[in-house]
Amino acid sequence: MDIKEVLRLADDLVLAKTGKHLDNLQHAVLLATWQGKRYSQIAKEYHCTEHHVANVASKLWQLIKKKLGEKVSKTTLRSAMERYEFSKVSNFGDFNFVQNKGNINVCTETAHHPKTPQHSPPTQTSTEDNTQQKPRLDLRDAPEIKTFYNYPNSPLTTLENAIARQNCRLLTITGMAGTGKSSIARNLIPQIQTQFDRIIWRSLRTSPPLETTLKNIIQFLSSQNPANTDAQLSILIETLRENRCLIILDDVQQILSSGQLAGNYKPGYENYGTLFKLIGEIPHNSCLILNSWEPPSDILTFTDDNSAVCLLQLTGLGEAATEILREKGLLDEEYWPELIELYQGNPLWLKLVAQTINNLFNGRVSQYLSYQPVFLGDELTPILQQHYQRLSEIEKQAIALISHETEPFSFTLLMSKCQGSQVELFKAIQSLDRRGIIAKLSCESETIFTIPPVLKQYVQMIL
Repeated sequence: MDIKEVLRLADDLVLAKTGKHLDNLQHAVLLATWQGKRYSQIAKEYHCTEHHVANVASKLWQLIKKKLGEKVSKTTLRSAMERYEFSKVSNFGDFNFVQNKGNINVCTETAHHPKTPQHSPPTQTSTEDNTQQKPRLDLRDAPEIKTFYNYPNSPLTTLENAIARQNCRLLTITGMAGTGKSSIARNLIPQIQTQFDRIIWRSLRTSPPLETTLKNIIQFLSSQNPANTDAQLSILIETLRENRCLIILDDVQQILSSGQLAGNYKPGYENYGTLFKLIGEIPHNSCLILNSWEPPSDILTFTDDNSAVCLLQLTGLGEAATEILREKGLLDEEYWPELIELYQGNPLWLKLVAQTINNLFNGRVSQYLSYQPVFLGDELTPILQQHYQRLSEIEKQAIALISHETEPFSFTLLMSKCQGSQVELFKAIQSLDRRGIIAKLSCESETIFTIPPVLKQYVQMIL
């Protein structure tokens, strides 16, 4: 048999068993196996993990085995297919071969499961010749794709690796308002959408109860309508096992409490922790991305050597932020690094201050920086206020003391000035770190901390 006959025969066997043609990766596995290639070579060529290729191959051999009636593996595929073909010819049996005409140029990260629902919502994309089902997208809550400032070692690359190569099941992106959490997640979708069967984006900005969120997600993923939360969780996990789905939950901070240490749920929203725990701990083929100002506390309790649970904290663009200032037409380029440092490379903050500099100083950065303290503006002040109001009392006390220090502070210094127990102060510093409000720096003798100059100025202004 030649490879074309093998592919046609395998496609027919799989079609007869599942009602679906070979998908791209199954096709690639058959082709490479027949040519004697290793799984590692397939993974490299199609940008998949070797473990994933092996799983797809194993499922494919099982499908063929059930149809042929004999054991099939990577090493026995050739002989098994030849015996089956010979038996069909010997018995003069008619065989209707259906060739998959889809282009083989993308690695989909999972084979389509035979139980995938056949009835699709209006958001499903059409398929050519019905040979390859493309991802179904529901991005009604997602922001529009706008200018994205990608750069070497950017978080976008980190996220791609975590999902495509580390098989991350639960990925949390944190950072202060304006750091680009939603933008990064939105720009990630076009780059990885061929790896998923379903992609849905939902915002928690209105603080919906878990039952409402689950109902919305499940109806899109599987068209089912379970009666209660326990049934919803069970059906969701099963769906995430049978299909490769990507779920993005934005504005997760809206289900977390203000006035407490970072990550505590609002009363009545604690069951979201059950959802996150199940998705992080139970093996499945899918991924949940959470965008939040701070990580839910139970996310931090996960320990997983296989990187199934990941946390990415965004702090700013760094030098890449110069592109924002260039687009805004600012002058005095030699002063741009000082402006970027002042605003922590936060994309939103820099866009707001660039507007102020253009309006008041005709784009001259040096003139703006000559005024001390610098002008926060009516647009940025409410954003800083939202973050400050979320702090617990011990955090506010710590921030007030820090804001009056001219140099980075040590824990020892803070402990000497702050009221309250050492344990409470430890928790406060840890919480501020999780919120991205303070940053750690390594010194020879001890760790020191800093806070964004803009936030320091805001605290000084309100006290």
